[in-house]
Amino acid sequence: MARTNGNIYRDYRKGKTKHKRSFSLSLLLFIWDIVMVGVLFLLAAATIICVVTPNSAPERLGIFSVVVLGAPIIYMLMLITTLYWALRWRWSLAFISFVFLFIGTLSVGKYYRADFKQDADSKLPSRAIKVMSYNIANSNNQSLVDTIALHRPTILCLQEYKSGAEEVWQRLGDKYTTTANGKSDFSCEIFTNQRILKQGRIDSLPRFNAIWADILVDKDTIRVINLHLQSTTITAQDIEFVEGHKYVLDTARNHKIKRITDKLVENTVYRSNQAKKVREFIDQNRDKKLIVCGDFNDVPLSFSYNVIAEPLVNTFVAAGSGYTYTFDGFFKLLAIDHMLVSEQFDVLSYQVDYTMDESDHYPVISRLKIDKKNNKQ
Repeated sequence: MARTNGNIYRDYRKGKTKHKRSFSLSLLLFIWDIVMVGVLFLLAAATIICVVTPNSAPERLGIFSVVVLGAPIIYMLMLITTLYWALRWRWSLAFISFVFLFIGTLSVGKYYRADFKQDADSKLPSRAIKVMSYNIANSNNQSLVDTIALHRPTILCLQEYKSGAEEVWQRLGDKYTTTANGKSDFSCEIFTNQRILKQGRIDSLPRFNAIWADILVDKDTIRVINLHLQSTTITAQDIEFVEGHKYVLDTARNHKIKRITDKLVENTVYRSNQAKKVREFIDQNRDKKLIVCGDFNDVPLSFSYNVIAEPLVNTFVAAGSGYTYTFDGFFKLLAIDHMLVSEQFDVLSYQVDYTMDESDHYPVISRLKIDKKNNKQ
């Protein structure tokens, strides 16, 4: 049967509509590809910044020194970008994305460890040294002390310890001694159930706190350094401004974003100078068994962290598993509390106790064993 003019017209309209849809889809994909190219180059630049930051003084990098705070997000977005270009069959762009993704993965081990290990006390040597580092944000309630006591740390390093509540901390047990002298209202302190041979402070800059103590464990003397580098001075309101996406509707967002960024940059410079002082002290004591822990207020890709950690071993890198963060804020992205040890130690385990919520930080706990084969003393 011959086709009518009506059928021919309908077929024509369908074909025209299909062509329009195909053209619209192609145009949208083209525009989206352009956007994704821009995203790729921004992520590539951010990746390069993350690579150079650990070895570049923040005075030189300025505002770029804070880019490393978002390193985990940068690497995740680069992975998504690589997959996008591969699915789009844009192999040259997929290759470029993969190259920068690979560069980023060289640092991923400071945030994520895939080699899951057992972390039970029963599977570890009975003579393992258990070290806990915790920024308690001036908390001194009985619940906090009781929870710490359950962990039974051999060495306990506290930051933002508020003196004047020594009777509360006595609940740790009669065997614990401390470097606390009752004179400081905002300080680092070291508790231990072993003998403290001597103690002191690291000569440093204002607004900075670092102490050390020589602790006798069995027949070995361990020098413990407990530090609290310059705070970011970011307030709870600042965190809510970012996490709550309030900058979307806030008419003063440009001013607030600049204020937050300026504080981050300024205090990054403070920490870099403080870190150099700590590194000088570490270099003077390289012959000793060292444990360095505390609130660095900086992430593993920062300059200040790298200055201190370069000759030491990060206990998370040595024995951690999965993804770690130690600060309860900024979308749980920040690992700013660290524990580092000299090569005379075997790191048996690493843990962040996320059940302890007395502070905006979480405690870092590691179990160590002195390596007699690599003993310099």
